[in-house]
Amino acid sequence: MALGRHSDFNRLWFGQTVSNFGDKISLLALPTLAVVVLDGGALEVGVLGALRFLPFLLLAPIAGLVADRVSRRTVMIVADLGRFLALATIPLAFALDSVSMTHLFIVAGITGCLTTFFEVSYQSWLPQLIGTENLIEGNTKLQISRSVAEAVGAGAGGALIQLLGAARAITADAFTFLISLVALLVIRHRDVRERTEERKASAKAEMKEGMRTLFGNPVLRGLFTANVVVNLGAAMGDALLIVYAYKVLDLSPGQVGVAFAVMSVFVIVGAVLSEVVSKSLSVGRLLVITAVVLGAGYILVPTGGSIGGFVGLIVVQAIIGFVSPMFDIHVLSLVQGVTPNEQMGRVSGTALSAVYGALSLGYFAGGALGEGIGLTAGLAVAGTVTIVGGLTLLAGPVAKIKEMPTGDTAEEGSPAADEAKITA
Repeated sequence: MALGRHSDFNRLWFGQTVSNFGDKISLLALPTLAVVVLDGGALEVGVLGALRFLPFLLLAPIAGLVADRVSRRTVMIVADLGRFLALATIPLAFALDSVSMTHLFIVAGITGCLTTFFEVSYQSWLPQLIGTENLIEGNTKLQISRSVAEAVGAGAGGALIQLLGAARAITADAFTFLISLVALLVIRHRDVRERTEERKASAKAEMKEGMRTLFGNPVLRGLFTANVVVNLGAAMGDALLIVYAYKVLDLSPGQVGVAFAVMSVFVIVGAVLSEVVSKSLSVGRLLVITAVVLGAGYILVPTGGSIGGFVGLIVVQAIIGFVSPMFDIHVLSLVQGVTPNEQMGRVSGTALSAVYGALSLGYFAGGALGEGIGLTAGLAVAGTVTIVGGLTLLAGPVAKIKEMPTGDTAEEGSPAADEAKITA
């Protein structure tokens, strides 16, 4: 693989792998501390969860503007340092017997905001770090790390919390951000700024420029629309899956855990095979097919459950897990490949804000559908929305894209260059 000896990418990959595992520790340790130590309830746990992800909806466009104006690597370093310091206050306060729910809310909010700035800068910096021709490989490796962390991180975090206690376990997460920071510091690559010093556009004008690029480019507009609709449908389906497993299939917590563990394993398999599959199918076809199969998976959950019960649910979960990372990897790689470098932050920030908004709305809508029309019908609606998201790609040029654009294509940034890899 081309990135096997790319030392700067390997440093970034190592740092992100470590911090991904650490993040899973806090994902479990913060609510555990709230419930077990501070006697919190569902409301407090819900607020903690919202504070981790709401900043993406509110701050991602601003983070994108910052990423296009200053060094993206510097933003990432500051974000890692800030997250380390914020999380480190929790075990310190615990040791002083002064930890409180308000303290947890503040830390969750700060880490959520800093994570927003980190993610937007990281997605904007990657194409310049490794070249657009290596984006699928790079995003695949990073997705594998995230998938492995999802699969085993929670279990490892639970064991660490059991061994050390929730507050001390958060110390481990804090130090993973310190490791990520060191990895960034030793990367030799520096940002190349294409914007001239004489150009002093206002923040408002620059935001409008990014919006024009996102919605004026037919490839980016098509990817944006499909990604938002697919994530909306998938979130609706995910909100209903676990309820369906318990209330309709009458599965035990252990069986539900196994089903979701199988899905996590197939997420890893899908990420690993993503690059191989992309060589057999064109990029455009792969995006349409994976979105349609993902939606069909949610529709088939009741069928699989009624025919095979526990086994049927596992099969459907495996299908969903297999295709979802392929869709995500190729959407991200294609966006990075066709977006001009100097606008990457604003385009990524706006897109991330919309995607997280769709996820939030999807979880809410899924719950409402389950209550209003029933779980089976709700899953059918969720799957249909997801399929429609994939089919929207057929209305534009994305479905005709054969392969990822080259570095030259992305740099040119013209409509003709953006469609250089599109066939009629």
